[in-house]
Amino acid sequence: MVIYMGVVLYAPALALNAVTGFDLWSAVLTMGLVCTLYTTLGGLKAVIWTDVFQTLVMFAGQLAVIVVGARRVGGMARVWRLAEQEGRICGIDLNPDPFERHTFWTLAVGGVFMMLSLYGVNQAQVQR
Repeated sequence: MVIYMGVVLYAPALALNAVTGFDLWSAVLTMGLVCTLYTTLGGLKAVIWTDVFQTLVMFAGQLAVIVVGARRVGGMARVWRLAEQEGRICGIDLNPDPFERHTFWTLAVGGVFMMLSLYGVNQAQVQR
């Protein structure tokens, strides 16, 4: 958890340093102070609303990429046609070969282990 918290503080401080030229260690301390005060004063409700806002921003970004990308290629019909031509559109692959990439079975088994690692033993999730 200590390494995780270090990365969580260092990454936005590094971005702040790159954009504004603000001293890196001052930025780390500022990020830590702002996040601590925000969480302490606002409580879990403030954290949840921040998560909601971040989710909306991410979905808006995804939608913008899809719309702009489709327009530049010539529309969604052309995107679909190109995907079909390159063999990217396929149904569910029920091949039981564990060395085959992206079959139903490899995704199901791998997904179980991924969810266990993310939500079962991840300290940040368990602590919530």
